[in-house]
Amino acid sequence: RKPHAVTPWPVHGLDQVLGIPRSLLGRPVLTVIMLGMALGVWLCWFTMSQDWPLNVGGKPFFSWPTFVVVIMETGLLFGALVNLGLGFHSSRLLPHPNTRLINDRLTDDTFAMVLPAKAEGSDMVAGWLLAHGALEAQPLIDAPAAVEPAHA
Repeated sequence: RKPHAVTPWPVHGLDQVLGIPRSLLGRPVLTVIMLGMALGVWLCWFTMSQDWPLNVGGKPFFSWPTFVVVIMETGLLFGALVNLGLGFHSSRLLPHPNTRLINDRLTDDTFAMVLPAKAEGSDMVAGWLLAHGALEAQPLIDAPAAVEPAHA
């Protein structure tokens, strides 16, 4: 198991220190943004040229500069929704009623680091953390169950 950290706000550079690789969410989200923009172009073309054509000041029915904002926002909406769903799925952050936190203050103002250590070395790691300014260091016997949701 790799070490991981739980922080109440983003700490830039922490992922490189912990050896966490770059996220793979960017490529699928970019693909969905492009598909959403294509859907926005089709929607504007269909509504203004085929379904309900309006003659506005003699302009062509489909004048693409008019619809740049609609096309861009359609792509961003689809990308944001897919990014949210993929982010929740990949990090297993979907709400679960039986989720137990390591510390009750964890979501307010407390940082937590979960370090894999053997039972005989956990006292040494806890002592080192306390000597370097940690407020609390406690070995967890069942670390994965304490961090991940307990499924019934």
